[in-house]
Amino acid sequence: MDLRELQSRVTGAITTSDDSHYDRLRRSMVWNQLVPQRDPRIIVQAANENAVVEAVRFARDHAMKVAVRGGGHSWVGFSLCEDSLLIDLGRLKNVSLDREARTAVIQPAVTSRDFNRRLTAERLAFPVGHCPSVPMSGFLLAGGIGWNFNDWGPSCFSIEAARVVTADGNLVVASERDNAELLWAVRGAGPAFFGVVTEYTLRLFPAPGAIATSNYYYPLRLAAELGGWAARVARQLPSHLELTIFLSEAPASIADSCGANRGLACIVSGTAFAESADEAASTLRLLECPLAGDCLMKEANLPTPIETLHDLNATPPEHRHRVDTLWTNSPAEALEAASRLFIEAPSVKSTELCAFITGGMPSPLLDCAFSMGGDALVICSAMWQQPADDIANARWHRATISAQDEYARGHYIAESDIVTDPSRAERSFAKSTWQRLQALRKKYDPDGLFHCAFNLR
Repeated sequence: MDLRELQSRVTGAITTSDDSHYDRLRRSMVWNQLVPQRDPRIIVQAANENAVVEAVRFARDHAMKVAVRGGGHSWVGFSLCEDSLLIDLGRLKNVSLDREARTAVIQPAVTSRDFNRRLTAERLAFPVGHCPSVPMSGFLLAGGIGWNFNDWGPSCFSIEAARVVTADGNLVVASERDNAELLWAVRGAGPAFFGVVTEYTLRLFPAPGAIATSNYYYPLRLAAELGGWAARVARQLPSHLELTIFLSEAPASIADSCGANRGLACIVSGTAFAESADEAASTLRLLECPLAGDCLMKEANLPTPIETLHDLNATPPEHRHRVDTLWTNSPAEALEAASRLFIEAPSVKSTELCAFITGGMPSPLLDCAFSMGGDALVICSAMWQQPADDIANARWHRATISAQDEYARGHYIAESDIVTDPSRAERSFAKSTWQRLQALRKKYDPDGLFHCAFNLR
């Protein structure tokens, strides 16, 4: 294989496994410090869209598998595939806004924080990721459960068009009018997608007049009761109120009150995306619950623009992570199962969160690949720093997830371990959607040029 041919066709850096800096670059392709030992043969850091086209054509000409890195935030390292040509889109970060039309054209690697900052300056908004460092590409492709998702919808619902490099090396536009079935797949296929998205056109929203948050801290033992209360009231709450229950380390000010539970607490958090400060305050008052007498600490009606929410939800990159999810219609039971094991977590930095679907009856899902849901989305995250603690944290995380799996009706493919358990990929979609995805993959990638991220082992 003559790499000079590839270099002559591609604008961007090309690294092979023979280069001295290869392993450093390989590890940097994954944001998680728990980097899998899978070795691409070639890494192409594309500088522009044409470089992506040429890299796909080169791989096809030389019978190589292609993997894609949108920004590297996949905790299981989907982009690292053995003996592949890895196309890194990390340099593609352009953003173009049309304030009057309320649309944005973005490249894949722009982060949620950077995109939100651009939008805020124009008094616009979008359901960007909760974590500020999440790049938009993988987030959008996997559905996008972002800020104010109950009201604005999953982010993929707002994809109006996409530019896609297909397995035959062609660049096409996917929209409602052209290549509509490709757009259907872009809206939620996640790592099951069979192409490279180099650009998204997004529908935007007017910025809320006020965003505010209230937090209520309770003893960990009340997790199931709080989950039951939240499940009963969630559908009665307005959709612009984001309601979440966290199991996590308590703030230092109430740590002594949580000493019996290793300093861990159960936190009810609500964020209102409202037209005015008065509306936000009145919305947050709906979070007063029958267990208020057991509340250890209350933080009421704190002004929290998305920039502040990003600061509060920033995940330190120097940590090691294991994450898994489930959609459930039994959030109280899932929280009870988790709380029994949470007290045994090897790391107090680990968290469990349960995000409830608020509003009236759920709206019909847009006809798109994103097709799984429930009354709540549960995310269990193990987070630690030392390699010596890998086994203990992995064992605890597996046990905690297993204890909740009986309450799962499906999974959120963006944050489920579909490498260790590939069946979780299929359970992240409605049955008919999964079948359609497989049929489209055979149509658009009949030779299997693109790696299936759930068949990496």
